[in-house]
Amino acid sequence: MKEENKTYVSPLLSFDMYLEHYHKLCGRLRRKNDVTQLQSILKSEIASKVRETILEEEYDALVLTKSNQNIVWVSNGFQEMTGYSKSFALGQKPHFLQGPKTSKTIKMEIREQLKHRHGYKGSIINYRKNGETYICHIKIVPIYDRNNILTNFLALEKELPAA
Repeated sequence: MKEENKTYVSPLLSFDMYLEHYHKLCGRLRRKNDVTQLQSILKSEIASKVRETILEEEYDALVLTKSNQNIVWVSNGFQEMTGYSKSFALGQKPHFLQGPKTSKTIKMEIREQLKHRHGYKGSIINYRKNGETYICHIKIVPIYDRNNILTNFLALEKELPAA
């Protein structure tokens, strides 16, 4: 018995579509989890602008610092991106990720913006725990309490492909 002119749907094509939606769903759940963790750490409602930024922006890792720039929390993606554990990062300033190829000009620019309680958006060369360099796009957002006092900075970090 010969069957001609029949079209069959490949299970692999269906699986590819499933995986695409699965990864989008995982990303949304990760962002919502990050927002929940940040709210519990900050012990307050995160400003709607910060929440929207987290839910809408693409990032690999989040880094929360006090206003003095000491790290108080990092997301799960931080270890995946840098190789450094959460426990290693806590209490440190993010400059441990920098090294000889990191631009001094960009470091000074970031320092000045944070000193004046402004955010920052740009790219910098960072170093993984194993010494490998990577280009990191950073968006730093200042976080204020209900009395409009700066309490924290939140950095959304995304690894960029090497040129």
